Amino acid sequence: MKTTYLLLLVGSLLSLASCKKFLDEKPDRSLVVPENVKDLQALLDNTNIFNADYPYALDIGADDYFLKTADWLARSASEKNGYIWEKDVFNDNPNNPWSISYVIVYNSNVVLDQLKKLGTSAGTQEGINNIKGQALFFRSFAFYNLLQVFAKPYSVDSAALQWGIALRLDADLNKPTTRATVKQSYDQLIADTKEASTLLPDFPALKTRPSKQAAFALLARTYLSMSDYENALLYADSALKLYNTLLDYNTLNPAATRPVPQFNAECIFHSVYVTTNTLNILAKVDSALFSSYDANDLRRSVFFKNNGDGTYSFKGSYDGSARSFNGFAIDEMYLTRAECFARAGNTSAAMNDLNALLVKRWKTGTFIPFTASDANQALAEILTERRKELLMRGIRWSDLRRLNKEPQFSKTLVRFEDNQIYYLYPNDPRYVFPIPLLIIQMTGIPQNDR
Repeated sequence: MKTTYLLLLVGSLLSLASCKKFLDEKPDRSLVVPENVKDLQALLDNTNIFNADYPYALDIGADDYFLKTADWLARSASEKNGYIWEKDVFNDNPNNPWSISYVIVYNSNVVLDQLKKLGTSAGTQEGINNIKGQALFFRSFAFYNLLQVFAKPYSVDSAALQWGIALRLDADLNKPTTRATVKQSYDQLIADTKEASTLLPDFPALKTRPSKQAAFALLARTYLSMSDYENALLYADSALKLYNTLLDYNTLNPAATRPVPQFNAECIFHSVYVTTNTLNILAKVDSALFSSYDANDLRRSVFFKNNGDGTYSFKGSYDGSARSFNGFAIDEMYLTRAECFARAGNTSAAMNDLNALLVKRWKTGTFIPFTASDANQALAEILTERRKELLMRGIRWSDLRRLNKEPQFSKTLVRFEDNQIYYLYPNDPRYVFPIPLLIIQMTGIPQNDR
């Protein structure tokens, strides 16, 4: 089939059709070629595409939650099987983690291609730089998420030999789809994000738009997923040097349905992943995880709702709604920098960062700074708090994948459903999801082992 990118185009057009902000100005605006920076910014401001369609797969298989058997049995095949790490996932809906991610890639490429055609006629150099930086960021963020779902964790020894993702770098639908290596995929993502960081303003006009700080945050998250702790430290630190205000949880109302406001002071870049009932309504917080919060830790009441049956649900999304935030925030940068300090042997700096965060999370006057006798103890404490702080953000899956390489932090995941026990062992091939069968049939690209 010549147009192997067809499904992505269809999804893209459907998403564009839903963008009232863009279409209301002119009913057939989607058929008009963008002529300047303003038109291109209107495309990039379609939050239905660029801020709300990231893959839920980054939490569906992780260990922050569990499902009751009745709820699990009633789910779609993808949600049900993804939860127990089975093979048949993403084949019951064309809007799956692969296709929706490439809709973001496609639309980013539309903007980049048109920017090249327009040249200096598009607007001022500052405006052109900003548009290019935003498009590069969005494409890179989509690539990052695709790599966490559909490619093996980065390993220096094997990255050049393993299958990565399809690197679509322009909007030409007639080009065949091929898979780059893991190394090529990460190299492209990093190079584009670094370029974006030189083009974007320090801070955005809207938190749904990327900025220099957001690009630094994406680089920090990317390098952390690669276990490249030196570079993760560099970019987390760069992000925090631009802005480092933490939200004081003492100012929040834990009794509220959604205590954490959208676009709060910690938010660097706002996005959410695809809403599913499994993760946003039916998920019960892992019991051991809930029990790990101290009575004076405000996250215990800000993050969790008592269901009245001995279980708890998560209500602490930084979206301020039932949708799951997967963007970038200051707390993540503190925890990333703290972890990297610990791995570098800088125990004092690591604990300073951890305590700077936690003092904003505990009831005023109750927090006693954490201490560590050495860097190893600091690292263990930081990783514990990282899980407690960043749950249900699409981060845990990536953390599990990289930490499984370290025996002291590796973990076997267990599900109990319908009188059966399911296991996911460290470094299991099922930490990589299969590409949807329709994509395999259309493109002929190699499938992941499962």
